[in-house]
Amino acid sequence: MNSDAPRPSPRAIASLLVLSCIVGLNTVDRNMLGLLLPQIQQEIHISDMMLGVLMGPAFMIVYSVCSLPIAWLADRTSRRGIIVCGLTFWSLVTAATGFAQNLVQLLAARIGLGMGEASNMAPASALIGDTFGGRYRVLAMAVFAAGGPVAIMICYPIIGRITAEQGWRAAYAFMGLAGLGVATLTLLIVRESRVDPAHGKAGTPVATQAASGIWRATRQVAGTPGFALLCLASVMVSVNFGAMLAWLPSFMVRLRGLDTATTGALLGTYKGLVGVAGSIAGGLIVTGLMRFDQRWLAWAPMLFCLGIIPAELMLLFADAPSWWHIGLAADTLLMSAITPCLFALLLSLLDSGLRATGVALYLLIFNLVGQSIGPLAVGMINDQLSAAWGTAALRSSLLIAPLSAAAGAALLLALAARLDTSQAAPG
Repeated sequence: MNSDAPRPSPRAIASLLVLSCIVGLNTVDRNMLGLLLPQIQQEIHISDMMLGVLMGPAFMIVYSVCSLPIAWLADRTSRRGIIVCGLTFWSLVTAATGFAQNLVQLLAARIGLGMGEASNMAPASALIGDTFGGRYRVLAMAVFAAGGPVAIMICYPIIGRITAEQGWRAAYAFMGLAGLGVATLTLLIVRESRVDPAHGKAGTPVATQAASGIWRATRQVAGTPGFALLCLASVMVSVNFGAMLAWLPSFMVRLRGLDTATTGALLGTYKGLVGVAGSIAGGLIVTGLMRFDQRWLAWAPMLFCLGIIPAELMLLFADAPSWWHIGLAADTLLMSAITPCLFALLLSLLDSGLRATGVALYLLIFNLVGQSIGPLAVGMINDQLSAAWGTAALRSSLLIAPLSAAAGAALLLALAARLDTSQAAPG
């Protein structure tokens, strides 16, 4: 670890907080469909399999494919400009989703949302990686990742209340307007600042010269030691994350007997408050452990994956409310702690001039495979089992989540064994 990294400036910290708000909107806008499913199904009749398509492949394929060229552009132009344009576009699409009248229009809205949100994660992660160095980078990624849980904590109860009083269409309009406001804030506050001397200085760095074309840059990233194994591990984490995030609201309604407003408040509290605690605590713990061995950046998420397995089994199968509440809290805490570890590890493996492209390629694999498979697989299995098992079919369908967590833990252990301390040291 580079202990000589400069202390972040107030402007850098302010920019980080705004970027955290943006990733929060990104998280809520893509996942609020799962919260609003019961109301949408009452008005637009859609099978569980097609809902899985809407929540998974319809969004993720477009999101993942578009992320790579956008990120390549972000490595060569203004990352802030791309983030602002993308946020503006997807906020307009979010507002327009409230006007959908049928499955085709919902599908078009999900595709448009995927195109817009592709502009965020890779450029924002690269901007943070350039601005924050050494030990500050893990903490910065933890704050960035905390934006998702914070936004869920704030927005899900509001969305649930708006839906109960004015319908699901008004909830989409509200989130669209909120996104346009944050886009304006981004223009006023966020600045690009690079602590890496190899990026943005006089003369062209080796990494940037080598990455003059998008396919050459992609090949360079794919050949980075440890990158492929990290992607495989992350796919398993993504299957778990996608399945639970997409279908947990329906699970609460169908099997726990909660209404949409109550579900929104419950998940807002757990996924928000507990999620923030998990993200920040995970960043702090791993930052401390990395003083002894850099491989804790892989060992820690491996242990978190192992802890997710009993937590999700408790959430799905416990009858007593106190026990499944504990399972929900533990699952949220551990999953939130994994995210900053994986992104900090990824950034530590990549050269500065390839960071946005590398994050985009990582997200292409993470989302296209993982978060497409998760929601779709649960929907397909549930359609097959529901005739015989009724609403209880969803509980068995969601077992794909703890199984994928177990596979992710095994792959992260293998990755840690292949890393050396110099390779895993973020600089």
